[in-house]
Amino acid sequence: MNVAQRLTPLKWLVADEPDPQLVRDLSGATRLPANIIKILIKRGIDTPEQIEHFLNPQLSHLTDPFSLHGMEKAIERVTKALFENEKITIYGDYDVDGITATALLYMVFNKLGAQVNYYLPNRLTAGYGLSKEGIDDSKSKGVSLIITVDTGMTAVEEIAYAKSIGIDVLVTDHHEPGEEIPGAYAIVNPKQEGCTFQSELSGVGVAYKFAQALFRSLNQNERELDEHLDLVALGTAADIVPLVHENRTLTKFGIQQITRTTKPGLKSLTFVSGLMGKDISTGQVVFILAPRINALGRLGDAGEAIRLLSTRDERVAAEIARKLDNENKRRKEIDEATLKEALEQMEETVEIGVDKAIVLAAENWHQGVIGIVASRLVERFHLPTVMISIVDGIGKGSARSIPGFHLCEALKECEHLLIRYGGHKYAAGLSIAPDKVEAFRKKFVEVSGRILSEEDITPKLHIDLEIELSDIDDDFMGAIERFAPFGPQNMRPVFLTRNCEVSAQPYVVGNNHLKMRIRKGDVEFDVIGFGFGDMIRTISSRGCLVDVVYVVEYNTWNGVTRKQIRLKDIRLTAGTVPV
Repeated sequence: MNVAQRLTPLKWLVADEPDPQLVRDLSGATRLPANIIKILIKRGIDTPEQIEHFLNPQLSHLTDPFSLHGMEKAIERVTKALFENEKITIYGDYDVDGITATALLYMVFNKLGAQVNYYLPNRLTAGYGLSKEGIDDSKSKGVSLIITVDTGMTAVEEIAYAKSIGIDVLVTDHHEPGEEIPGAYAIVNPKQEGCTFQSELSGVGVAYKFAQALFRSLNQNERELDEHLDLVALGTAADIVPLVHENRTLTKFGIQQITRTTKPGLKSLTFVSGLMGKDISTGQVVFILAPRINALGRLGDAGEAIRLLSTRDERVAAEIARKLDNENKRRKEIDEATLKEALEQMEETVEIGVDKAIVLAAENWHQGVIGIVASRLVERFHLPTVMISIVDGIGKGSARSIPGFHLCEALKECEHLLIRYGGHKYAAGLSIAPDKVEAFRKKFVEVSGRILSEEDITPKLHIDLEIELSDIDDDFMGAIERFAPFGPQNMRPVFLTRNCEVSAQPYVVGNNHLKMRIRKGDVEFDVIGFGFGDMIRTISSRGCLVDVVYVVEYNTWNGVTRKQIRLKDIRLTAGTVPV
């Protein structure tokens, strides 16, 4: 079978209808359309108070930062360092979450007059996480306190080493703990045992809560931290954490802050990205801004990204922004070449239809792009995927997963074959000796085959509601837009409408995108289907009937804004003969 093609059609799953009486009651109490109420109920938002809180989030709703376990002890140690003028290192990670977290705390400590520097490991030479080399670098600068951001939760040996040479370590992180908890001076991580904090924060989200607690303990004006919500939104959206509760509030106000940011670097980045003066969504953060911030970290040294976000010099900002834009273009070229090689290797190593995981390895794949390529393979094949790059006698891997398959738990069953591993349920990293790769491949495929059913590996399209095109009026659209910012666990609602007539000749634009119009009754909509160009072979003319699954959004073109349907999937209506 040609692995370049999509293997399995999407299975459409329409959510059950909620209790009609509850819908009527809530619609009357809130004056919202019944269809909007149905969506909210299905998302667990089913009282007038919860609906008000969801549709009108406020920064005042944020949880007390001291409710995070370990925060009080961490702030006491930082306060001591500030008053005794100790040298502090902010030790981050090289992805967008780590970069924004590092930049945030670096600027906060600078504003407080601390002797502070930052350290980011080089992805290609040092690898992920707290390292002896990084600790030695801090020691050489006279540092006595390291504060980790977006890393450190599994650095047992490294933190013990830092302690042995007289450096205290405060861990702020959001990754899953390992079996052994490091002996840090204090740990602030909502995932650690004993922490009852409800929101699944990003690394920069934890750093922001840390800054909140610090300002509160020093009797500083916490509202001054609002200027850094732009960084919180960037890191939170880019790290693909659930955009619910605290994360949604931080991201909503953070995206607003991006549009009015005072940071020259972020202004320059929005300019080179073509977003200056435009409304910015989480999608534009994830697919336009974040890759540019990520580019230098993926291809080597991420320190320039910190300079971009923290500089007050507009000339420097413009120069670095252009560099990031160029590096992102180079990264895209490397992505495409690596994906092509991965698909070719799959023809030889993956038994399509039998294996329930993909494990690929090659000499000198660029370590900065294998995570991106792994994600693209997961999207195409709906199988857990591990991409391993072997450089200088060591394999560095990036893994991505699907619902129902916890990567870290699966990797734990393979840990006897690995040097180290860590990460999330859906994304993880690992190190491995080259001579263990084949054994790891077999074991990982065996584990996935045992855990995953055929149902698990069937890609599903979850549909919020079946509606008519006539339901999509201005009130409906206005309410949908108030669901933003959209992201994991708060995706833009997905709708199904059946028996729509193709009312204008379909055609293909750009890079295989389908353009058409559909009509049902007296209502007609423009439709765009990104990547659906091949459907022109099936839906080739006016008059045929189709069932469409889609999201509704506003599209502005040549200064005119209209409602638009964006396809998630499309099928000929049952009984329709292809034209």
